[in-house]
Amino acid sequence: MSGVVIAETFRRHVTNIGFIAYLALLAILSLGVSVFNRPASVWPTLVTLLALITGSGAIGPEFSSGTLQLILVKPLTRASYLLSRVTGIVLAVWLAAAVCAVFELTGRALWSEGVPFLPIGAGLLNIMADTILAISLLALLGSITRAYFNVAIYVGVMATLWVTEVAVGFIRQSSSALGRLLANRKSVDLVLSAIDRNLFPEVLPAFDPKWLVLVLSNAAVALLLACLAFRGREVPYGAD
Repeated sequence: MSGVVIAETFRRHVTNIGFIAYLALLAILSLGVSVFNRPASVWPTLVTLLALITGSGAIGPEFSSGTLQLILVKPLTRASYLLSRVTGIVLAVWLAAAVCAVFELTGRALWSEGVPFLPIGAGLLNIMADTILAISLLALLGSITRAYFNVAIYVGVMATLWVTEVAVGFIRQSSSALGRLLANRKSVDLVLSAIDRNLFPEVLPAFDPKWLVLVLSNAAVALLLACLAFRGREVPYGAD
């Protein structure tokens, strides 16, 4: 990987006025909810949202501007460039997650009798792993689609899975032929659940090694596929 690309990607995000404003909002919310919510109950979801926003631009502008050709003149492969970009974005999101954890710990130290270091630490570790998967999937989708279509596909697949699971549940309760068929086909639920669990895992409130292995291994597969797709993509690419 390239330290220069990682540092520039990280700098570009953390100095963005929108990122700074969102980070300030996260800090305020983390401090405020430390009074009445269970540890790490609010900010992980907001950090995931930040990962989707920042990860949507991991790939795209390089093709529309043609700068990828200039970048690759240097001794840097496409895979190294992609992994460096993803790493820079992940580090920026991790910074936001760490700020949230610190502010919640501060709030609980000020207003609570005890500071739940372990639950907040577990929440921080889990959301850091989850953001790697989310950004890796966005990098994969960005490798095969036009700029910023990746986040639309990501959210669309997530919503489609949820709607399908709900629809299957309603149909199963009906007296129709399809309902009777689905009532005896639990494999449908298993398949939908497996897809949802692997692509969009729910961030756990406690440390779970098996969950971490699942998330990180899926992220590794997504990055491998992203590198393979990115390597064969033409420059320039359509109307990116």
